[in-house]
Amino acid sequence: MRRYQRIAAAVAAIAVFSCGCGGMGSNKAADGAEAAAVEPAGIPAGDYESWEELLAENDIRAEFAESLSHFAFNSASAVLSAEEGNAVFSPLSLYYALSILGTGASGQTEAEILGALGVSDKAELADQCARLYRRYAYTEEMEGARAEEYGEEVPQSSIKLADSLWISDDISLEPGYQEVCAEDFYTSSYHVDFKAQETAEKIGAWISEQTEGVLAPEMELSPDTVLAIINTLYFYGGWQDRFSEALTEEDAFTRGDGSEVTVPFMNRTDTMKQFIKEEGYTLSALDTNNGCEVLFLLPDAGTDIDAFTGDGDRLREIFAETDDKWKTGEVIWKIPKFSFGSSFDLEEALKSMGMERMFDSLSAEFAGMSQDPLYVDRTIQEAHIGVDEEGVEGAAYTMISMTESGAWIMEDPERAEMILDRPFLFAVHDYANDVWLFLGVCEDPSAA
Repeated sequence: MRRYQRIAAAVAAIAVFSCGCGGMGSNKAADGAEAAAVEPAGIPAGDYESWEELLAENDIRAEFAESLSHFAFNSASAVLSAEEGNAVFSPLSLYYALSILGTGASGQTEAEILGALGVSDKAELADQCARLYRRYAYTEEMEGARAEEYGEEVPQSSIKLADSLWISDDISLEPGYQEVCAEDFYTSSYHVDFKAQETAEKIGAWISEQTEGVLAPEMELSPDTVLAIINTLYFYGGWQDRFSEALTEEDAFTRGDGSEVTVPFMNRTDTMKQFIKEEGYTLSALDTNNGCEVLFLLPDAGTDIDAFTGDGDRLREIFAETDDKWKTGEVIWKIPKFSFGSSFDLEEALKSMGMERMFDSLSAEFAGMSQDPLYVDRTIQEAHIGVDEEGVEGAAYTMISMTESGAWIMEDPERAEMILDRPFLFAVHDYANDVWLFLGVCEDPSAA
């Protein structure tokens, strides 16, 4: 934890974090393999010690968390720096999809993917991804048990991951690969005909179900596709301290090109809140009720967003800053309500991160997946983010499609003004587990 009070918050998160992960029971895929279920712990609600032991058993290693962090900001820089206007991206969703892909890769293709993911061993990668998935699922079970035991309402919050394989009958996957996908990535397998329109409809419906209806994509699939790897991420976190709707007022937001648009702004003042004021920007964060936080980075007037998105290392240094720069004092908040989505073709971003071979029909190596000669022909992501007085909702899916070859310190009180009336960056951070869920740019809060 980088901030003093957050140490207690992270421990308390064990008691308040609620996760909507699928996988607490059978996940039978029609015409496919049954994904391994996270077996219910069955621990009494009041047995705090046993719950803490179980969650500790499913902690991810510090080195893996570091790899996730580096990947989050490197990929966000590669993706967001190429975008104009509003954009939201989920590095975690992409990480899981690439992990499933990398598990089936071999040779130099495997080395490129694992190198970008920041790991050296596929077994370790699968184990750590499984731990994070189980930790989310067990936290959900714990919260449900405690709510039922004490007659309390479970906080409206969720972090839900889901994975699936969509497989053509034209290829044969290695049984060992499908077993790892099911057991460690909790992946369901569906056997489909990619030439049939109903397959696109089924995939779109599956994504919609896993993202609570936030995303309902109309999928466009190539009839040459023989395998699709899909990850979805759904997030909802209510503000720990909600904004009063009575204080929401219309005001002007200045876009990057100097034009103005009138939008509703949420307003409040926190007398004891942490922030960073450095040359070029101000940074502060708001907590949600599920062990997460939303960080807002406001560039100084005249400083362009590109000065931050263009450098993944700088982006990480700012958002994941350590204790020495954080100050405590009054923070005046003025945040525009916004809701928008993004769609990305990720091929060029992934190539810029060193993953080129998997896109090459002649040299891609996926022997751990299938003896059929496969390569990646498309990697896409769609994401959505919404912020209002109640909280934050985000969703994303990442699809990798393949075809066959040939085909937190106290100081004197200070003050910061987070008047977000010009383009700003934001990030949704699961600080209880140190996982970056979403990063984005708001250039125009009026744009959907």
